[in-house]
Amino acid sequence: ALVIALSLTLSTSAFVFPVLNERGWEDDESGQAATSILLLQDLAVAPLLVLLPYVVGQGPTDYAAISFLTAKASLGFGSVIFVGSMILQRIFALVAATRSTETFAALCLLVSVGMGTIAKSLGLTDTAGAFAAGVLLANTNYRAQIQADIAPFKGILLGIFFMIA
Repeated sequence: ALVIALSLTLSTSAFVFPVLNERGWEDDESGQAATSILLLQDLAVAPLLVLLPYVVGQGPTDYAAISFLTAKASLGFGSVIFVGSMILQRIFALVAATRSTETFAALCLLVSVGMGTIAKSLGLTDTAGAFAAGVLLANTNYRAQIQADIAPFKGILLGIFFMIA
């Protein structure tokens, strides 16, 4: 019950942002306050993704194992995001030279699947990897192009994410 409540509570930004945008409220004071709260909720997702296996009883239960996993997740993800952002800048520059929207979309999916695999190898959930992939993709110079290229798939991808998360 706790997992379902947390997932429904913290997934509201996927539903609220389009409504704010559709009604033109994102620049109002109340829209900015709502955006701040939603971003704080989105930031709260990262630690929950790491702790979720423990909540459902599938992770290790001793403090040493939890400390090791936390350190591995912090250092592993930190270094992957640091190195990945430098590498992705160059790769996206090469892909931008091809002017192919299909290649951009394929590279975004590759980054998402790759980060899921890396997260699994670090002992985390692939959902945590998807979150890290989102951070990597959002930190590129091509985030506007990425958003435009994956916009047709946004609803489908969000639906898949929330069904399997």
